[in-house]
Amino acid sequence: MYKLCVSEQSAQRQRELEAGLLALMQTRQYEDITVSDLCDHLEIPRKSFYRYFSGKDGALHALLDHTLMEYPQVAMPDTQYGIQQSMEMYFQFWKTQKPLLDALQRSDLTSLLIQRSILLTVVDGSITVHRAPGDDRLTHEHMIVFALSGLLSLVIQWHHSNFRESVPRMAASASRLLMQPLFPLFPGQ
Repeated sequence: MYKLCVSEQSAQRQRELEAGLLALMQTRQYEDITVSDLCDHLEIPRKSFYRYFSGKDGALHALLDHTLMEYPQVAMPDTQYGIQQSMEMYFQFWKTQKPLLDALQRSDLTSLLIQRSILLTVVDGSITVHRAPGDDRLTHEHMIVFALSGLLSLVIQWHHSNFRESVPRMAASASRLLMQPLFPLFPGQ
């Protein structure tokens, strides 16, 4: 768990702690980092850390959640941009997050990024998916989970290839998948 900060100063301090965790994760496995290590690295007392987080996992969850919140159109394009442009913005955003993706990969935590994204989206409802007639709430949530997990899986795979494909190429592929997911894989259905 982590504290939801109400003041700008408090939020900034929390982000500094998250950045400290990310800095340590650049050179060490997450499981090998302790709260004491983080406090020593940032030269702060442990009580300052616990003012914002219940533990190390809280700091990691805050880091992921705040990163995800930096890009509000996490999966679906809004009305201002077309799907191709929205997906280009999405992939460009994740390309700038290479240090985070490197750290998550190093510690085998990329699946946590997907989990936090789904939790954040389904709980706060920041993404809407057009419902077909007869779709209920559960189907709607499944559509969101399917889209988010697929997009972030593409990002993770793209990161593993050291961003070999261009942003426009990744955006074109994701756009096609979002507009016509899987139907060609099941002919005659």
